[in-house]
Amino acid sequence: MKLAKSLLLGSAAGLVAVAGAQAADLPVRAAAPVDYVRTCPNAPIGGTGFFVIPGTETCLQISGYVRAEYRFAENLDTAVNRTQDDINFFARGSIAFDARTATEMGTLRSFIRINADRTDGAGNAVLDQGFIQFAGLTAGRITSFFSFFGGNLMTASEGLSDPSVEVLAYTATFGSGFSATVAVEDGRARRTNILNAAGVNIYGGQELPDLVANLNVAQAWGSAQVMGALHQVRHNVPNVAIDDELGWAIGAGINIRLPMIAAGDALWLQAVYADGAVSYADAPNLVSEFSVGLNDAYVNVLGTSLVTTEAWSLAAAFRHYWTPTIWQDIQGAYGEVDVPTTAAFQAAPGAIVVTGTVQDYTWWQLGTRLNWRPVSGLTFSADVAYTEIDTENRVWVYNNGVQSVTATNDDGSRWAGRLRIQRDF
Repeated sequence: MKLAKSLLLGSAAGLVAVAGAQAADLPVRAAAPVDYVRTCPNAPIGGTGFFVIPGTETCLQISGYVRAEYRFAENLDTAVNRTQDDINFFARGSIAFDARTATEMGTLRSFIRINADRTDGAGNAVLDQGFIQFAGLTAGRITSFFSFFGGNLMTASEGLSDPSVEVLAYTATFGSGFSATVAVEDGRARRTNILNAAGVNIYGGQELPDLVANLNVAQAWGSAQVMGALHQVRHNVPNVAIDDELGWAIGAGINIRLPMIAAGDALWLQAVYADGAVSYADAPNLVSEFSVGLNDAYVNVLGTSLVTTEAWSLAAAFRHYWTPTIWQDIQGAYGEVDVPTTAAFQAAPGAIVVTGTVQDYTWWQLGTRLNWRPVSGLTFSADVAYTEIDTENRVWVYNNGVQSVTATNDDGSRWAGRLRIQRDF
């Protein structure tokens, strides 16, 4: 009996061994590899917040913010006051995608930022920036390469212009933080008007883009830049012997870090001079009492040539951290606009003029902003700014859209303020 049982067990073991050997000879399907999302492996390509897109060698960062604002601004009194909104509500959602790929010729980068805004009962979504960068080349929509410091005030930062424009640029890097850029930019973003004797804007189509160049240095102490631009001032009057003009602008700025006062403290200084390209100097032309004409050029009184407007601005800002989570910005600016004396619309000295009249003027602005970051990614900010324009001639004062019979003024002002709550991610 024991012998039979042993034979049966031996046979069963043999069958199992044979079956196992046969199974080993059968093809086996390998498990599909799992491609987990990984953080970007090195800072030059990715850095903080970047991850590798599965199945590629591209690093992607997704960021953005949600912003709510509550605004106050004095309006122009030439309109009926009861139709004006001194208080406005504003909301924005912003999303950005930054994709970078390492290549043997350097980093290939593409960037997209879309802002969707809602205010005054209406909304819109716009491409704020969208550009490609590779081997020193920048193509697409990006902040103008003329810009250095855009300002620390939310309500207004006069004298400081930093628009997003369409560009084609090349940047050469020299080491030790030095770089130089040459760019062609959409000149339509920098236009005001060209006025003829009838007060009609006669700006022609864009024949030449703006040519912009800068030299920049960024080091541990801060950064600095010198910049220049050429801007075509082209009229649209055919068969008239009026030559086009070439406007221009130059500027310089410096940012100095001041950690000896407090971590994060900094000072900004910037100066701009423009002739026929007044947008680069960014002068205000509206206060609550009146507005002032501001244009790139005019047809002269004889109707034979274009004469250009000159403008300059100086701006300064200081940032101080009272605590690691509370900081304050103080900012001021001063500038001047000089209308050519041969312009058809130049007001006669001593004349009393209506709002919107072209004339020489000076302006200044002073403002402050207080910021609090209770937790990472959430910031509460409040600012207030005062702007004043002093004109060469006295201007009729308006009340509820009605021109005063006797009251005139050669200076006007505007208060504006804003409360902002912003969540960054």
